[in-house]
Amino acid sequence: MPFEPSDFYRTALAALHQELLASPITHAYLNGIGIRLDGSELLPDDHFELSLGIVSTVEFAHLFSVFDDSRVHQQTLKESAHNAPPGVYFTVINNRVIQPPLKNRLGIYRDSSGVADLFIDGLFVDHYFLNEHHTPPMLGTIAFALCAITAHLAKLSQISLVAAGGRGFDGRYIGYKVWPKFGFDAPLEPHEVSHVPGLAHCNSVQEVMAVDPAWWERRGSQRVMTFDLTAGSASWQKLLSYVDRRLSEGRHP
Repeated sequence: MPFEPSDFYRTALAALHQELLASPITHAYLNGIGIRLDGSELLPDDHFELSLGIVSTVEFAHLFSVFDDSRVHQQTLKESAHNAPPGVYFTVINNRVIQPPLKNRLGIYRDSSGVADLFIDGLFVDHYFLNEHHTPPMLGTIAFALCAITAHLAKLSQISLVAAGGRGFDGRYIGYKVWPKFGFDAPLEPHEVSHVPGLAHCNSVQEVMAVDPAWWERRGSQRVMTFDLTAGSASWQKLLSYVDRRLSEGRHP
């Protein structure tokens, strides 16, 4: 492992990481096998350099959810597109796991936080789709947990994305109600819950989820959401609880 494990990794993430790595789903979909990056085949034991450091093919696969037998294209985006901050992005094509003609795209970026000499190093999920008819139900959960753990090891600060769909937006997308289950959060607009009994005090999506998740599923809507990768964050607390609950279903069928 080229990344130096943090104390938080050792105490809170390491055991889960090993369980995820041993999962049959990881072995079937996220081994770093058969990946072609801009025409060059990557072997699982290969190492190469990214802006965040030296990574193995397997770590690359986990960080960017590059499923086995994927074709990957790297590109530098200098201008924002679809709310994506400028950075280095990897487009993933896999007709077995991602329903064609859809493609996944994730990238790493560095952005000023507004404080002098302080920058946010993050991962942005530009597009993320899974073919639910040809993949196991736990694949998305395992893939994101591996992504978040690897991003933490790489010392990234956050993962952000547009959680699509919901009230007033394209009904084909359900990201607005899926990503909060993984620990993503975002502020609410002042008018969103001010008239709703029991929710008027809420200022964020996670505060609504804690009180009435069914309301958010019915009435929530699209927005940029963020997962805080810092040690012990509320995002980690939510994700670890959710993943443990999902994995326990497999441990105790």
